[in-house]
Amino acid sequence: MSLCLACVVASVLAVLLKRQNAEYSLILTIFTATVVLVSLMSDIVIAVSGINEIIEVSNIKSEYVTVLLKCVGIGFLTEFTCDCCKDASQNALSTVVLMSGRICVLIAAFPLFEEFLNLALTLSRGEA
Repeated sequence: MSLCLACVVASVLAVLLKRQNAEYSLILTIFTATVVLVSLMSDIVIAVSGINEIIEVSNIKSEYVTVLLKCVGIGFLTEFTCDCCKDASQNALSTVVLMSGRICVLIAAFPLFEEFLNLALTLSRGEA
């Protein structure tokens, strides 16, 4: 709740600051977002440890979950970076970041695609 309040206060200050000095407004916005994300790191660690416990109990391959978490992390980071670029009125750069994030997700998910294709080939040959 306090993080939401900090974001609202920073947003109001950024809007007021933007009239006088747009650069400081952008710095304030990015700084606030970074502080909020860093303060959530302990919660992220708790969530990941909970996911690890579920993996141990459920016989799911840990590689699958690792790929999933990488893709989610890339998505969050890409969205944050795109929003920062848009706040700086750099729409072309935002589009490049978005495309780069999508490519990174494809690269990170490639082991899953490979596993899926191998499984499909094995099933199509009747070797299962």
